[in-house]
Amino acid sequence: MLLPLLVIGGFGLGVTMIAGMSASSESLFAQSDVRLVRTIVPRSPNSTIEPEPTPRMLAELKREAVELGLTCLSVVTPARTYTVRADEQAGCSDPDLTGLRHEIEEAGPLLVEDLIVQNTWTSIGKVEPQTGKPATLIAATRPATSLEASILRSTGTWATVFASVILLVVVTMALVVIRAQKRIDAQARYVGRVHDRLRSFLPVAAVRDALGASTKTERFDAVILFADLRDFSGFADTNDTKAVAELIDAFVTRTAAVVAGNGGEIDKIIGDAVLAVFRQPDAVAHAFDAALACIRACRDLERRPGVGLYRGEVVATAVGTSERADFTVLGRTVNLASRLCSLAGEAEIVAPAGFAHLLREDVEEVSRETVTPRNHLLSEAVVRYRLRD
Repeated sequence: MLLPLLVIGGFGLGVTMIAGMSASSESLFAQSDVRLVRTIVPRSPNSTIEPEPTPRMLAELKREAVELGLTCLSVVTPARTYTVRADEQAGCSDPDLTGLRHEIEEAGPLLVEDLIVQNTWTSIGKVEPQTGKPATLIAATRPATSLEASILRSTGTWATVFASVILLVVVTMALVVIRAQKRIDAQARYVGRVHDRLRSFLPVAAVRDALGASTKTERFDAVILFADLRDFSGFADTNDTKAVAELIDAFVTRTAAVVAGNGGEIDKIIGDAVLAVFRQPDAVAHAFDAALACIRACRDLERRPGVGLYRGEVVATAVGTSERADFTVLGRTVNLASRLCSLAGEAEIVAPAGFAHLLREDVEEVSRETVTPRNHLLSEAVVRYRLRD
């Protein structure tokens, strides 16, 4: 969807820019025309424009207007208005610029269509008067075709430059999007292959035993282990696809091995997190040993996991269709294990304070605190553990 939006936005911006450039070209043309005409208007020795030109002055003014390609040239002095007809076929008449005088004095030269003769454009500007006297206005009229061609050339030049810039931006963005999509697809395929290779760890034997041959929902007591790599998003944002996939591969493979070695089963792999279930009689000790082994096994990885443990009742159910059914565990116990995992720092284990475990010399208690897990109403006393160096 990004590319169509860029194209539509670029087109709209282009239309707006071209309209603005056309208006700017008209303004520049009016200013240029007025400056040019000022140089040919006859003046007295004291630099004041003559309000009563002589026939010779009018003839000279007409000759200059013809050379400049004008149709009509009008000079509106405070005393009177006189107009030169450069094109004998044109019906030039003295213009009434009363309504435009204030606007010209405020905004500068104007370009007005069909003011004096049909199908012409008139550039109107002023000649600065002596102090205290009204300004003299100059109105230079040209055929519409010549003026429009000049404006079109100017606008076309800038429109070409603008269109080239927009095209370059669109092509660059398209290449960036395509490259990013290829990277994401490659990473998804790689992770998919990793998960397929680890499929032997994924079925939960305990859940299948609880369900038997049916898909009936069952409840049982279990210890849930939730392990999640710390700051994985930051690592994924700054490393290539291969490095990200290799990190996930190493983490999941090692965690699955230590979970299986302690009598647990991997329930699911969620991105950079692993959910495991322990339901044997001494599940607490086995789950705690598996958490320690997971942290130890991942010590050399660029990102190490934090682990959350929680014991309680879980709901075992089959989710999916007859062709593809996944056995999984759900419930408050699973949610709380995930919440405690989110509280754990790198290489730390967070478990409830009443969570009995086999004390070992290589484990130290870091802190005890009371927390209220997100989306839960009751507070929970938890203990934070870490391996001794």
